[in-house]
Amino acid sequence: MNTTPAVSVIMPVYNAADFLDTAIDSVLRQTFADFELICFNDASTDSSLEILTRRAASDSRIKIIDSPRNVRQGAGRNAGIRAARGSFIIFMDADDALRSDTLEKCMNEADKETDLVSFAYCNWHSATGRLDNVCLLGSDAPHISAEELRRRYILRTTSIWCSMYSKKLFFSNDLWFPEGVFYEDNAIALALQLSASKPKYINEPLYLYRQDNTSVTRSNNNPHFFDRISSAVTLLQHLRRLGIYGSYKNEIDFAFINQYLVHTVFGAIYRFDSVQTHRIAEVRSGINHYIENWRSNPYWRSEPLKKRLKYHIHATIPRTIKLLSRIKQRL
Repeated sequence: MNTTPAVSVIMPVYNAADFLDTAIDSVLRQTFADFELICFNDASTDSSLEILTRRAASDSRIKIIDSPRNVRQGAGRNAGIRAARGSFIIFMDADDALRSDTLEKCMNEADKETDLVSFAYCNWHSATGRLDNVCLLGSDAPHISAEELRRRYILRTTSIWCSMYSKKLFFSNDLWFPEGVFYEDNAIALALQLSASKPKYINEPLYLYRQDNTSVTRSNNNPHFFDRISSAVTLLQHLRRLGIYGSYKNEIDFAFINQYLVHTVFGAIYRFDSVQTHRIAEVRSGINHYIENWRSNPYWRSEPLKKRLKYHIHATIPRTIKLLSRIKQRL
């Protein structure tokens, strides 16, 4: 009897007791049953480990890695990848859920050459049950060439949990999540997608992304927001190391401009009570080190003048913009 599962679902867990049973149930109810669920307990201080232990006792497909100290999602995902026995890997967060046919749909698209299967997702408002479908790569993505799909991966950033990956992609390309930081998925998701020799896309929302919770990506006054800076740099370094950068230079530079520079400037103003001017200065100066003449990028130049002016004004007079924003809120 073959005891090696086809798919390894990797789920980092940290203080997710309120959502954990729902997340686990969504995996165990899959119509495709040949999987393992690897749960990395990241030194949770609530009852997450007790829930995992109880669920693992009733289903041998659940595997627990229990970390004695908090090492964050990057290290948890890396540990899960190394422990995975499946040929394919899917990531999920402990407060989200999979649609019941997610694994079946993905495996139906997989063959000996396919090393990446991506899919749409939905914003899940669990309190009301409302599902808002999100198809970032476009409804025609299943029918376009692999080359065009790769360009869309660059220009329409998708999350790490929007794909099923061949395990070989991580090992053969030496792609691992940075550890001890947030926004760790920004550092390798695109590199994995562009490293795939035969990517496919399913235009169905197979992942439920919970909206009514709290996370670093939604919280304010969180200094970890700026971990996105180092993640953007790490990604650029990976793409250059793997020889991918030259084939998509303009697209990759444009993605970097947005992730490293533009998003940081706006976040430093609107995500904090006090404008983080030192972070704005850091990326305004740093961008020139990574991308020469970045303002000449054809994708940036094709952006509406209003959008480019908006960035310039925010980057130049951030404190004034913040003051005007506060006055507007009081009116």
